[in-house]
Amino acid sequence: MQEQEYLILSTVTETVLLREEQIVCITADGNYSHICAVGGETFIVSSQLGQIEQSIGEQLHSSYGYFIRIGRGLIINMRYLCYINITKHKLCLLDTFGKKYVQGASREALVQLKGITDKRNGNG
Repeated sequence: MQEQEYLILSTVTETVLLREEQIVCITADGNYSHICAVGGETFIVSSQLGQIEQSIGEQLHSSYGYFIRIGRGLIINMRYLCYINITKHKLCLLDTFGKKYVQGASREALVQLKGITDKRNGNG
């Protein structure tokens, strides 16, 4: 049986521990990041998005490929991606509870994301 991998983010006063399938997306907010978890819970951590991206690579080895950085301010878990609209500059993620997460992104970032999804699905 494979051991569960956790993304563990710690500060002096708090620790956030989440499995890959619990993370829907992560958004940047200056020196902070908002981690949106399945079910709608949001955790604010005092880490920049680049630091979290590095932690994902180091800690979530078997599921690293599910996480995609979209532009400067967003990391998404591809498991939950359900909609991309390039002209409206948005994407939608849908978690296992049916909660919808709508995120804005640049046209260039969405074109790149669409290319990745098409390639993964054999359409590109």
